[in-house]
Amino acid sequence: MKRPDPVLEALDALRDAADVAPFLRNRSHRVVAKAAGMQAATAKDLVEAFLRLLPGGAKSDPGCVAKLAIVKALIEREDPAAEVYFSGARHVQLEASWGEPVDTAAELRGVGVIGLARMAHREALFEAVKLLSDKEAETRIGALRALADSGNADAELVLRFKADSGDRKPEVMGECFAALLRLGPKSRAVSFVAGFLEHRNREMAEGAAIALGESRMAEAWHVLRDAFERSSVQSAILLGMSLLRNDEAIEFLFGQIEHGRERAAVSAIDALSSYRGDSVLRERMERIVGKSAALRKAYQDTWG
Repeated sequence: MKRPDPVLEALDALRDAADVAPFLRNRSHRVVAKAAGMQAATAKDLVEAFLRLLPGGAKSDPGCVAKLAIVKALIEREDPAAEVYFSGARHVQLEASWGEPVDTAAELRGVGVIGLARMAHREALFEAVKLLSDKEAETRIGALRALADSGNADAELVLRFKADSGDRKPEVMGECFAALLRLGPKSRAVSFVAGFLEHRNREMAEGAAIALGESRMAEAWHVLRDAFERSSVQSAILLGMSLLRNDEAIEFLFGQIEHGRERAAVSAIDALSSYRGDSVLRERMERIVGKSAALRKAYQDTWG
């Protein structure tokens, strides 16, 4: 007879557990990670579980799954667990892979420094700046988010320097623009990010357009509209417009479908695909694309 799996048994028992503390002491990192996300988990038990797992590295918590779950849970509870956040922000965990060892603590470092920023720790900016040069993109992204979360005016200067310095990963630059727009002041941030819409690096320009759209700021609409005609990344600008969830932007996109060049019209159809669940916009779209085989195909490919 097959012996029961103790991990599966513990995960099953956890569903109805009123006290999750014993599960946070479980030998399985999967059980600990699951328990960390339970409302019944106390900050004290979470901190103890993290500090117990930390010295064991990959042996006690492969992939940093449990440690990451604990840090996220503490942040969600707005707990000032500085010791945990500092440890997470500085942790490196190299694990074997097919090639070079992989650092599985990249996200943990980024989330750890976010925890410090959220609790307004006086050392948060120092930790974030240090992690901006981390070799892992995921960590650098976390550091950028921490700078925005800090609400500290000095963080704006750091973010501007990072934007001007660039990064080898486009997703990091996109996060840098988003962080600037979140931190503000709004008009100054929009103006600064808008300056990258005509950047010689296409990925930088695209990242700026998407970040402006995701900000949903009224000021961003005017910037994107004014940049459209002269831009070399019109598809990204149209996507940014759709992300604004702005009536004027939607009308502009439909105007491109009806009266713009075919390439811009196809890009606008794709940009508006996030509205595919809107029956009114779908009906309007179907009336317009019926006039062109190319537009009908683009509609079918993106709207389904």
